[in-house]
Amino acid sequence: MGTMTVEEIYSDRQKFSTAVFETASADFVSMGIGIISYTLKDIHDDNGYLLALGKARTAEVKRDAAIGEVQAMRDSGIKSARAEQQQLSSKYENDIEVAKAHRDFDLKKAAYDREVNAKKAESDLSFSLQTAKTRQRIEEENVQVKVIERQQAISVQEQEIQRRQRELEASVKKPAEASKYQMKTLAEAEK
Repeated sequence: MGTMTVEEIYSDRQKFSTAVFETASADFVSMGIGIISYTLKDIHDDNGYLLALGKARTAEVKRDAAIGEVQAMRDSGIKSARAEQQQLSSKYENDIEVAKAHRDFDLKKAAYDREVNAKKAESDLSFSLQTAKTRQRIEEENVQVKVIERQQAISVQEQEIQRRQRELEASVKKPAEASKYQMKTLAEAEK
């Protein structure tokens, strides 16, 4: 035990405990007492040297703990910043993909709308054309009806003229011819 320094006694308590056990056991065996086990409760001195060593060691441990805590917080902050950066990067990439999808959707929708509007305009134009053709056919049929009506009117007038001619022949020409024939026959008879 006398070979150990105070610092060694304070820092390596197991070695100190073993040295005390061996020294004390030898003394107690000579007295006929055997030590089965023992426990060192505390090591102290009257001058406070060991307490001062403990304070220095405690200060070292506290300093190392504070440094470790600061380093851990720094490392944690760095990892947190990296994780946040990765999260923001992922979010921005996701936002870009969403914006691209919206753009593609809008472009396709615009193309479909143009196609639908073109077909609608074509349909409207086709309807207008068909309406115009139908009106033209109706107009042509109206003209045909008027032509037929005029032809029938002309036919009726011709029949009326023929009827009047026959009437005139019956009422004027035939009596005149009969009168002429009568006069001729009378004149020949007088001759």
